[in-house]
Amino acid sequence: MTDKQFYAKEWLNRMYHVVNKIESLERKRDNVVSSMSGIGKYDAEHIPAQTGENASESKNIAYSILSEQIEKEYSRLMMEDNRTLEVINTLGNTPEAELMKAILIDRYLNRLSWEQIAKLQNYGPTRTYELHSIALEKIYPSIPREIIAE
Repeated sequence: MTDKQFYAKEWLNRMYHVVNKIESLERKRDNVVSSMSGIGKYDAEHIPAQTGENASESKNIAYSILSEQIEKEYSRLMMEDNRTLEVINTLGNTPEAELMKAILIDRYLNRLSWEQIAKLQNYGPTRTYELHSIALEKIYPSIPREIIAE
């Protein structure tokens, strides 16, 4: 992999950590929702005391805070995905360019595995990687020069 291809790949990969964060926040929110069901759980080690704290209200607040964080991260993700799509679209409109765009979109916007992409494009992994490398080289000039690590 050349330096240009590496830079392009790192720029395209820049939002994977945000997707992971969103998924983690959604799992936490799902846990809060499941704990909000009307059926209480008996816990012999923790007997609720009258501390003035409303457990139901606390769960609703946690749900709201998590939902707000998820929405904020989704907005950030959508904005950056639009920037990524603009760069990918600079590949042109030839049949080979359209194939390379599909590979890049599936990898960096749909975040599919290489196996899924190869199957969708009806190519073997080697040809898929080859087209990916060519695409990285071609989009390099269109990538904004900025700090990748966020």
